[in-house]
Amino acid sequence: KGKITPTEAEKEKKKAALLAAANIEYRMAKKKREMFLDYSIQEGGSFIRFGEVFDTRKIKKRPLKYDRRTKSDIVFAFGLNNAIQDGKSLEDSDYKIGGSRFFEFGIMWRTRVAKNHNFVRFCYGLTLQYNSLKPTGNRVFVDNGNLTSLEQFPNDLRRSKIRITNLTVPLYFEFGPSRKLDRKKYIRYYTNSKFKFGIGGYVGVNLAVKQKLRYKENGERIDQEIRRNFNTNSFVYGLGAYIGWDDMSLYCKYDLSPIFKSPNAKQRNVSLGVRLDVF
Repeated sequence: KGKITPTEAEKEKKKAALLAAANIEYRMAKKKREMFLDYSIQEGGSFIRFGEVFDTRKIKKRPLKYDRRTKSDIVFAFGLNNAIQDGKSLEDSDYKIGGSRFFEFGIMWRTRVAKNHNFVRFCYGLTLQYNSLKPTGNRVFVDNGNLTSLEQFPNDLRRSKIRITNLTVPLYFEFGPSRKLDRKKYIRYYTNSKFKFGIGGYVGVNLAVKQKLRYKENGERIDQEIRRNFNTNSFVYGLGAYIGWDDMSLYCKYDLSPIFKSPNAKQRNVSLGVRLDVF
């Protein structure tokens, strides 16, 4: 716009570059202080002048916790699912062994039970369970009043599956060795690369039930979702166990609560798969 000369503009540009560099240098120094000296920097009340940092911020010492008895993990589990039915074995099951699956994920906390060793941990958390069942034959779930049954479908089914979603609170006792790191200012227990075994159970509520169907009608593919209770129990509870090494375990669970309400025949979910504890 002609308000300043090219020489003045060059000077202003150099000043702006120095200011940007000083800001970057300050932020990097702040991160290093917090990381290595365990300080936290409270923002507010500081300014920067061309390569010099004038820090009037409040520096507050963040105390290092000597012993952390509780740690958290994100839990993933997946595998095969089926149902134990009264008067039937798994070989005669109404559901496909390979096609019926389960998936579970959530957050778990582990609290050391003893004061001076970490062999026993109490585990608790919140997870979502997805239990699916695929009927054998060309059948679908149908509810007739308070009874739910499997009936033949008039069209050739490409998919027939019911999925039950539960919100559960798992409660386990976990056993296994750990590595102790003892420093003057703190101690920590680590279970990575160690054997572990857990046993316990879970309680929860049934959030949703969905039946998915896929078939062809008049040459057109139809995907249908039916959201209905299908007389399933609203309250769920069961037993579970896992055994593994490091973050991976072989995991099984068994519902003590029947899938469907009385007077339906008792059926209980049983699952076997892999469990991963990450983060």
